[in-house]
Amino acid sequence: MDQERPPALWRGMWFRFALAGLVIVALSGGATATFVLTEGEGIAKEVFPELSRIKEIPPNLLSKGYEGKPENFLVLGSDRRSGSKNSEERNATPHSDTILLVRFDPEQGQTSVMSIPRDLMVNIRTPQGQLYTNEKINAAYTIGSKLKGGGTVLAAETIEREVFPELKGHLNGIIDVNFAGFIKVVDTLGCAYVNVDHRYLGGGALGENFSSINLQPGYQRLCYNSALSYVRFRHYDSDFVRVARQQDFMRALREQVSPEDVLGKVHQVAKAVGKAIKTNFKASFDTLKLLSTLIAFSQTKPLRQVKFRTANVNAQFGGGSFVTSTPELEKATLNDFLHGRQTVKVRSSGPPRHSSKRHGSSSGSTASSAALGLIATTGESEAVKAALKVPMKVLYPTLQTAVSSQETVRPYYLRNQQNQLRHAYVVVFRQNTLGGYYDFQGSDWTNPPLFANARRQTIGGRSYLLVDDGSHIHVLGWKSGGALYWVTNTLLEDLSNSQMLAIAKSAQKLK
Repeated sequence: MDQERPPALWRGMWFRFALAGLVIVALSGGATATFVLTEGEGIAKEVFPELSRIKEIPPNLLSKGYEGKPENFLVLGSDRRSGSKNSEERNATPHSDTILLVRFDPEQGQTSVMSIPRDLMVNIRTPQGQLYTNEKINAAYTIGSKLKGGGTVLAAETIEREVFPELKGHLNGIIDVNFAGFIKVVDTLGCAYVNVDHRYLGGGALGENFSSINLQPGYQRLCYNSALSYVRFRHYDSDFVRVARQQDFMRALREQVSPEDVLGKVHQVAKAVGKAIKTNFKASFDTLKLLSTLIAFSQTKPLRQVKFRTANVNAQFGGGSFVTSTPELEKATLNDFLHGRQTVKVRSSGPPRHSSKRHGSSSGSTASSAALGLIATTGESEAVKAALKVPMKVLYPTLQTAVSSQETVRPYYLRNQQNQLRHAYVVVFRQNTLGGYYDFQGSDWTNPPLFANARRQTIGGRSYLLVDDGSHIHVLGWKSGGALYWVTNTLLEDLSNSQMLAIAKSAQKLK
């Protein structure tokens, strides 16, 4: 591992990685009962050290205690480096670029995640009464860093006063994740299998000290700086796309952490996490047990992405670009976050799976495809060339969205978790110019972590594996002839469920 100062790490590789990676998924395993009884309190003090506890919390900002009901947490991804050995870094003004609300909801059987746009226009009022008008919401953390209670408290107060007044009394905890010590958590837990949606080449973040990035598309194992550069990539897309990439990375990570990853190095990971986060949590075994229960529950449930409703995503004011909303839109957003529950609805439509004609050319299939905004693919010749390098049946979708264009077909190798070599290929389609890429993939690795907790659903006679966010299909896979095939939606899920299904059904073996 490079011993030089790590790059500014992803501000949002936060809660799921820091807590689920640790902690504590291991605590839910019966085999660790004795270990838990003897070590639980010590681990809690390592994960939630007293020096990192947020203590100056105003009355009524957070709800009282934990009751085992739905729990809501505010997660702030910051670049504070209070523990750095470098005095300049310790004294640098911290910033928060990731603002998330996370709801663990066993009653609804889901986990909900909502990102508050960092450029959201708000007024910020300090406890001393000083008013900052027409500011971006992430400025609350920076302004508050010089005040009693710190940036986390002012950020939480601003959210409850300016954005979600109805959240008061429903917020259970605050987690401030910094990236100064986070590389140690990454080092300890290792790498992650992630679907890289398209070619990434260049720098990771504009105007910062960052690692370069050079990634090919396809499902692959990302380690350390490659993973961090991937999730922090800032070129050619918007803040909404970057947040979606972070959430997709988080979705992938939660499928890959198991008790076996933690046992034997739990203290090492616990100490690393303790240096990476600040919370209001008490360092007790009861707190640890509650969080581990919520995390264990979440790992097998849909990760529902709640969209923040906006009025304008590029409002120009005072020489800057802001995101604006309205009280009505914000109230509807919070209501969806707290009470919404969506399920994937898919109808068996589109061309038949075993059409005797290429590209769904029968009149019925053509009409059905057109109604879904799909057209015949035209890049089969490139796929045929790539197929010569893959010793498995290569399927190719005969339909694509009408607005998309095929970018590339890439055959490649990857190694599974047992370090066995597997073959794979990916077909990349560009849906739009704002980070919109969807992929068709195949591999002779039939049980990757991607589908570890996927739902099974039979549609049109075929058994599918669905990875969804509660209402939208993110990944749709199926097995055939000793291989696994899947369609991955864009990061912003631009493709409808019906389009995803129709593209999957259109796949045929290359001649």
